[in-house]
Amino acid sequence: MVFDKACLDIVAAQTLQHYDWNTDTCAQLIVLSENATYLVKDLHSDRKLGVLRISRPGYHTRAELESEMRWLRQINDYTPLVVANPIVGKDGQEVQQVKAPDGSCYHCIICDYLPGSEPDEANETEFVRNFEVLGETTAYLHRQASIWNGTKTIDRMSWDFAHIIGEKAVWGKWSAFPSITPDAEKLLNDAARIIEKRLIRYGKSPHNWGLIHADLRLANILVEGESIKVIDFDDCGFGWHLHDLASSISFIEHKEIVPKLVNAWLKGYKKVMPFTDTDFEEIDTFILMRRMQLMAWLASHQDSEPVAALSEGYLDGTIGLTERFIRLFG
Repeated sequence: MVFDKACLDIVAAQTLQHYDWNTDTCAQLIVLSENATYLVKDLHSDRKLGVLRISRPGYHTRAELESEMRWLRQINDYTPLVVANPIVGKDGQEVQQVKAPDGSCYHCIICDYLPGSEPDEANETEFVRNFEVLGETTAYLHRQASIWNGTKTIDRMSWDFAHIIGEKAVWGKWSAFPSITPDAEKLLNDAARIIEKRLIRYGKSPHNWGLIHADLRLANILVEGESIKVIDFDDCGFGWHLHDLASSISFIEHKEIVPKLVNAWLKGYKKVMPFTDTDFEEIDTFILMRRMQLMAWLASHQDSEPVAALSEGYLDGTIGLTERFIRLFG
């Protein structure tokens, strides 16, 4: 489904009416991606009050969104991490349903506004240090999910091979990537078969599988001083813990700095959670699987603002990673 900005602006304005603000408010579009994200501000003081997320129709059920909100509150209450809690509407609900002029129904959520900025890739020393904190942050998420009884009852998708790059891929087929060649498709198909075999051998256990963020990339991280804050749990679900590591280097997997980033992430992660040699052996497997998953996302989200810039050179970088992967594990 392609988002229509004029329609979304109306939905955003209608959503604000579901909240008991003590001031006049407005919603300003930040980005169109998997969802539409708006900044909610005080019209008079320009104070930032929250962040509105308008979900793409059909991507999540109401029950799935309510499950996400439950996890956010648990994280804030029982870990040292900072995430954005949902703001309750006038009806006492965290998820609001708003009907658009075209008849479509949108699920809308407003969460607290968290100050901070994305990690600065240009400052290598600081960038690497941020990844150590990110690894520690991710480990706290995994630990909290593993001990929270509510994990057993929440309704979220499963990020297994089939739903990442297999026959049930949530984001579509990676082979639909624009400009893909027959040779590249064959190479990636060979890699996909190797990935699937390695994942079957790796298996699923309480040690390596559980509730994960599933999209812990730079765009979903805010840095403020010594604190790293995690936003956008829209893709959270049940998956391998290593998927969160692979997601952290989304779109930069081919860059020379990646080994330093992975090592820093592992250093931080091990402060909180164990990481075995068996886990270490599959890092490349998850990095390439994530890279292929993002090919599908880029192909199926041509209306998304970041897609054009992210797609440039993406296929060449993917082929390089795939050739290396097959040399190692083929």
